[in-house]
Amino acid sequence: MDRLPMLALQMPNLPVLDDLLLMLLGAMVVALITRRLRIPYTVGLVVAGTIIGFLRHQGALPSGEGHFELTQEFILLILLPPLLFDGAMNTPFNKLRENSGIISTMALLGTFGCILITSAAIRSLTGWSWDLSLLLGAMVSPTDPVSVLAIFREQGVEKRLATIVEGESLFNDGLVVVIYILLLRGLSDGWDGISVGSGLLTFCYMIGVGALVGLSLGTLVNWLIERIEEHLVEVLLSILLAYGSYMLAERFHASGVIAVVFAGLMVGNVGRHTSMTPTAILSLGLTWEVIVFIANSLAFIALGFAVDPVLVMQNFDLVVLVWIATIAARALMTYAIGGTDRAIRDSYPRSWLHVIHWGGLKGTVPVALALGIGEMEFLSDSAPRMQAIVAGVVMLSMLIQGTTLKPLLIRLKIVRPREARRRWERHQARAIAVETAIEELGDAAASTEVDPARIESLRNRLLHTRDSIHDNLRQVLEDHPEFAAEQIRDVVIRLLHRQRIAVEDAYREGILSDEALRDVQGEIDQLLLEEFPDPVPGGLGEEETP
Repeated sequence: MDRLPMLALQMPNLPVLDDLLLMLLGAMVVALITRRLRIPYTVGLVVAGTIIGFLRHQGALPSGEGHFELTQEFILLILLPPLLFDGAMNTPFNKLRENSGIISTMALLGTFGCILITSAAIRSLTGWSWDLSLLLGAMVSPTDPVSVLAIFREQGVEKRLATIVEGESLFNDGLVVVIYILLLRGLSDGWDGISVGSGLLTFCYMIGVGALVGLSLGTLVNWLIERIEEHLVEVLLSILLAYGSYMLAERFHASGVIAVVFAGLMVGNVGRHTSMTPTAILSLGLTWEVIVFIANSLAFIALGFAVDPVLVMQNFDLVVLVWIATIAARALMTYAIGGTDRAIRDSYPRSWLHVIHWGGLKGTVPVALALGIGEMEFLSDSAPRMQAIVAGVVMLSMLIQGTTLKPLLIRLKIVRPREARRRWERHQARAIAVETAIEELGDAAASTEVDPARIESLRNRLLHTRDSIHDNLRQVLEDHPEFAAEQIRDVVIRLLHRQRIAVEDAYREGILSDEALRDVQGEIDQLLLEEFPDPVPGGLGEEETP
């Protein structure tokens, strides 16, 4: 009887695991709250990270030896590859080609222009040297389309506009990380032995070799996936590719970030469409959705572990000025490049440029880059202040741009308030309420002594109201028949998921063989990928036809 307490006392203590579990718990709570309040998830993470930072730096949360501490490897190797890989994997080649003009010029010229303009403003505001100003300017320049694309999907924004925003952000992030690494090398080793020519050559080498590594490994993984046909192994291969392409490129002193981007493009545009089974495609999407959710959550919440919000407030005037500088720099480059592109092709409305400009939110990548300088001894004096400025700029960007993007879309008439859908959902809600009231009335009549005539009167009123609501629903369906199709689609998808669970239960009970399970799972997963699927996998085979 006395051995159990002794065993409990001898169990190893892992404070870092406690910290990570608490951060993930916090991320889950933030996700639930932001969904209920209908605000961008990343905005909630910024607020949560700020609260955690304040509590930890005030001594209310444990820290020190054994607890979670940020390292450059954790930021650049653990967090960045999955975020970039997922973004690349979900960016279609054909859409990139259609918009290659504005995407490439915004990602290249726009990125350099934003860094230079922002850095010049920082130098004039702080009096820092050019190398420190350029480093801070680079860290606040990457854009994060996560929240923007979520708003786009919610509002039904045209896919082409979403591709421009996502594609520009994807290559913008890669180029900024390369510039960031080159600036750190220069600050660490000195600029005496680095000329403009050698710097450009190094830049081109890092980009070119990184792209070659990503394309080569992506092609190899696609070849393996085509021959394996085991969805769990295929998903694992994609995770190995994301991290392996980064590490291999870094071994060649090239850009691991660029390698990850091109590897993701290969899997998302070639492997997903030519090599993977439907089950693997669904598993891949769900797995990477969870991975990115965790990486985003850790990046934003970890900001609170490294940056003291009090320090942010002490530099708040500089934070505001740097944020304004980034907004002005992006506006200048967006309207110059986008205006030129429209003058040449005139293939999209001018209002899109306002969205591309204002949708350049600062998010995970600036956070990761800022956290990555925390261990640099040659930046020990400047790092805390620079981290605080980056954190403040991200907070302002998320809180101001992130919460005003939806009203901007409506004001520009890129999307309109969907009154028809609101009517449909309002009538559905009323129908649910009335049906519940009718059921409750029957229970009340059976359990209490109430005048039957009054009960009948209430029942008639409720039935009349229900009929009126159903008439309204029928009218909305006549005006918008697509709602009925959506309803049927939702029902069919629920039926297919239920059938999948039933087949898996039968396999676990020994009723079905492994081969039969895989065959039917594949049929169901293929249907789930279709826009309007059939409710029954396989249908009637030839041998089953009466």
